[in-house]
Amino acid sequence: MKKIRWIVQENNYATADRDKIIAACQQLQLPYELVQVIPFATTLPDFSIDKHHENIYYGSTTMMERVYNDLGQPAGLFYDETTFTMGNYINQWKASMLSSEGEVLIFKQLRERDYPQDTRFFIRPNADSKAFAGMVLTFAEIKSWYDKVVQNEAETVNATTEIFFSTAYHIEKEWRNIVVNGKVVTSTAYRKSFELYKSATDVPPEMIRFVEERCREYQPHDIFAMDVAKCSGEHEYYIIECGCANSIGFYHCDIFAYVKHIGEFLAAKINNKHQA
Repeated sequence: MKKIRWIVQENNYATADRDKIIAACQQLQLPYELVQVIPFATTLPDFSIDKHHENIYYGSTTMMERVYNDLGQPAGLFYDETTFTMGNYINQWKASMLSSEGEVLIFKQLRERDYPQDTRFFIRPNADSKAFAGMVLTFAEIKSWYDKVVQNEAETVNATTEIFFSTAYHIEKEWRNIVVNGKVVTSTAYRKSFELYKSATDVPPEMIRFVEERCREYQPHDIFAMDVAKCSGEHEYYIIECGCANSIGFYHCDIFAYVKHIGEFLAAKINNKHQA
């Protein structure tokens, strides 16, 4: 029977989150290893891989990209580049997405569009990547940024980067939910009227129901994060985006619950598979 082991990035900027993961592993008597990820390195740090353990990874997006590229799709990396895209979420959840009318196109195509200069759009990478942070810009600002990107030949964003863009909405409040096998195991509010707002108690039951109902329709993975919004003047909830649970920010999520439920689910899944 395989046991769970956590591989945790030690030089993670979110040191408090890292320490809570370590504390949870200790409390649950789960082995763990700390690794140093060297910025801009092209190889993975050393850590144990053996037939007696299934590793679960936590760290930066850079670390997860290296795990994904070097190790394929290990069971403890909860990611699939074909499902974790804004285009896929809209195809699957349609009107339940906040930006259901949004489009996916390459950056150059967006630059060539003809919109009023002061029109505000939300833009972000189509992929679940940190090529750039999602943001609201006027069309004039988008064009100016594109021109700088092309001129500077930035490594993370270029003329052919797939961009998701949509109308900008006034969001009243935002929540992050960690989903394991269709159930929300922990949630946090993280933004209110575009300002940071962290709360583990301001989590409406109807918001949780919304997430789990959407999970019965579709899930990009067995384990993932779903961000949900409520817009000003509306009573409905909408999906903003989903993300890889291996490299999320927790805000005020219950990290012990995160470690416990993910570990229990994965242990049951891999051991049932080996016994079948």
